[in-house]
Amino acid sequence: MTTARLVNVLGFLMVAAAILWALSVQRMLGFNFFGGQYLYFLMALATVVIFFTHPFLRSRPRLSRFIDVPLALIGAGAMITTIVMFPELIDQANFRDYGPLGLSLAAITILVLIEGMRRTAGPALTIIVVGALLIAIFAQYLPSPLTGRPFRPESFLYKMAYMDGNILGAPLSIVGAVVIAFIFMGSMLQATGGGEFFSDLAAALMGRSRGGSAKIAVTASGFFGAISGSAVSNVVSTGMVTIPLMKKAGYKAQVAGAIEAVASTGGQLVPPVMGAAAFLMAVTTQTDYSVIVVASLIPAFLYYLALFLQIDLMAGRDGIKGIEGKDLPSASEALRQGWVFILPFVVLIFGLFFLAWRPEYAALASTAAMFLALVVFGYRGARPGLAQIVQAFRDTAEASVGIIFIAAAAGIVIGALNDSGVLFAITGAILAIGDSSLPLLLILAAILCIILGMGMPTVGVYALLSTLVAAPLVELGVNLISAHLFVLYFGMMSMITPPVAVASFAAAAISRTGAMRTGWSAVQLGWAAYVIPFVFVVNPALIMDGSVIEIVIAIARATIGVWLVSACIIGYLNHPLSAPLRLSYLALGILLLVPGLVLPGGLWAGGGLTLAAGLAVLSYEFLIARRKDLDFV
Repeated sequence: MTTARLVNVLGFLMVAAAILWALSVQRMLGFNFFGGQYLYFLMALATVVIFFTHPFLRSRPRLSRFIDVPLALIGAGAMITTIVMFPELIDQANFRDYGPLGLSLAAITILVLIEGMRRTAGPALTIIVVGALLIAIFAQYLPSPLTGRPFRPESFLYKMAYMDGNILGAPLSIVGAVVIAFIFMGSMLQATGGGEFFSDLAAALMGRSRGGSAKIAVTASGFFGAISGSAVSNVVSTGMVTIPLMKKAGYKAQVAGAIEAVASTGGQLVPPVMGAAAFLMAVTTQTDYSVIVVASLIPAFLYYLALFLQIDLMAGRDGIKGIEGKDLPSASEALRQGWVFILPFVVLIFGLFFLAWRPEYAALASTAAMFLALVVFGYRGARPGLAQIVQAFRDTAEASVGIIFIAAAAGIVIGALNDSGVLFAITGAILAIGDSSLPLLLILAAILCIILGMGMPTVGVYALLSTLVAAPLVELGVNLISAHLFVLYFGMMSMITPPVAVASFAAAAISRTGAMRTGWSAVQLGWAAYVIPFVFVVNPALIMDGSVIEIVIAIARATIGVWLVSACIIGYLNHPLSAPLRLSYLALGILLLVPGLVLPGGLWAGGGLTLAAGLAVLSYEFLIARRKDLDFV
């Protein structure tokens, strides 16, 4: 058997195991496995796949085989042995009866996970994990107030490898139970033609308007980003089509790449899936899933509103026209042919909100409904078969292996800081800063989230930051959901913020322009994501926490504020804006984004006056546009 075929077989087994586990088939058949045994099975398969497809030395893959094969066999062998001995190892951990075999298996597992993560996620995250382990080892020698507990290697290894809250913590559990199911749903959509359908629908609805090519990119990329769980993979898959289309329409190369990066990254923030972070957030905050979804709606709307407005105003400023009608598909024809691709989202939302299905079951039921509808009705005269199923399995496995390792790595970091007691010291230091200045704490927390979030998939980003940053914010009195959305937003912004900016750099490679130029263009286009989290922390009405009138006023003020700030950034609002006018719009936009409650006069006086001023400005600009027969948006 060739290496490629072995990798495909192992990837198929990994995805099949995740599907069977999500459907609780093992319980139906009378087998009672520990969740840890299932997670170790996933890690064992992922280990072989990673070590066979990511050479130790990428420049010398043949030489690396002499390292890769033994490491893969040792790592997978240790994990399989752990599966067999798991009940015994759990008893040893509970009764502190540590054995040499258990210690050896734990050490091998940790080392293999670190090396596998280095190959998939790169050096940055590896340094964080190794740093967390070193902190745990030398915690008792750290200066006050970071001094931790003495290091006990036997206890540490057993806890890290076999107990909940460490490698087998919430991040890896959510990946194994939920994330793979949603990745499979997205892969099946792509394999059966869903990507073409949604691109056609976006083109039909928005292609004729100015900047139509960019609006198509934002719609398609945002949609697939919501279920992919990885901004980078979404940039690579959709950007191959959308970026050349935008460049052809007249957008600069770095701007085209930035639009794709911002749209794909924002998809991770769009409910109901949010790159599967919504489900982990519900578990972490012990909040109903529907509350997370509702709270995420307005911030996600404002994020994409800012992006749409900027690309529209940029198109008006630079004379970028829409796509000719003859080159666009018909919306009615696209819906007639591809309505089956809307079906899974109807089933998903109905199952989650009205039938209280588990997320993974809802994802698989939605996939099955779509596939059966395609078999019966087809799409563009074709019906899916074995080839599409195999492709979906292959794509799911390829996207999942790296996420498995990163989720396990997040568990190592959380477990190491927790076990050493340093996490409590860090929390105390953060609380001390917050007692003196909450705005300063929020700024430092945002910077920390961007640094720690670098390059990780959504679930890994949130898992790490919810423990390190969100918990102290909640202790200081920040709204629970606001705090957790805050860290998710800034963790995801690491995808577009230089110097890491992995999504921006992936887009730059496709648009064939400078990586840093694309990254800074993405920061400009994604400005709302750096501002809105501060707003909903201070004003929870933006996450639907407040009275109806407070929520309505907050949404109206934020919407107009985003509009005016976007116009200032682009320097255009149906006509070129002079410098004084841009500064005026910026000032008014900022006042509108600042919660009305903190303005002089409170919600009704200060908030109402600024809202009236914002409405007056937009009404005036709208009348000018009507008089001159110009596009307003």
